[in-house]
Amino acid sequence: MSGELSQEAADTAIVAASLADAVEVMDRLWHFGGWETTQTHDSLRPYLLEETYELLDAIGAGDAESIKEELGDLLLQVLFHSRIAEAAGEFTVDEVAAALVAKLVHRSPHLIAADLPADTSVADKIAAQEKAWEERKFAEKARRSCLDGIAMAQPALALAEKVRARSSRAGLPDELVPTALRVVELGGSDSAEERLRKATLAFADAIRRAEDAAESARGQRLRLDAADWREFWPR
Repeated sequence: MSGELSQEAADTAIVAASLADAVEVMDRLWHFGGWETTQTHDSLRPYLLEETYELLDAIGAGDAESIKEELGDLLLQVLFHSRIAEAAGEFTVDEVAAALVAKLVHRSPHLIAADLPADTSVADKIAAQEKAWEERKFAEKARRSCLDGIAMAQPALALAEKVRARSSRAGLPDELVPTALRVVELGGSDSAEERLRKATLAFADAIRRAEDAAESARGQRLRLDAADWREFWPR
């Protein structure tokens, strides 16, 4: 056992050293005072998007070397945004990492206490993880809507899938989902992407309006069941 722990400690030290090197190189680029110091969170958005798609391409191709390279490019984006924030007195890369650790530990109680029986199946473990994650995330964010936290700027298809999944988990009856979010039609004056985005945003707006109407009628923000959704759904 002590040998295993020693190896784990050694592996952790190697990872820590490599990450520290990456941060140090980013600092050197920043202190050089060239192109990097002219960038903002907003100006880096196209690069972040491009690097994400390149990683997705590498994953699709199943090319481990390319995946490794593209993950490095995404890590650069994390370091770059953190360096911009540090220069503005907002936060540091250390605080980014600390926030991630705190979130993972808080939303994953099994990391600190194994309260499931030893013979628990993988499927049951996954279900317990997902339940704990959602419950703790909801408590952290104090969200008013089942859609809060969804990145509305993501591609239309991904956005539609996310909105449908969230609303379904919130108890929204399937018959309230519009046809435009069930079938994607190609062709026409508008692009399929734009039509789907507009339909998804309209659907999201209807969800929020139903939640608000229910709160106004009941005097407090409560979870809606299927009957509630039907009653308060905007006509």
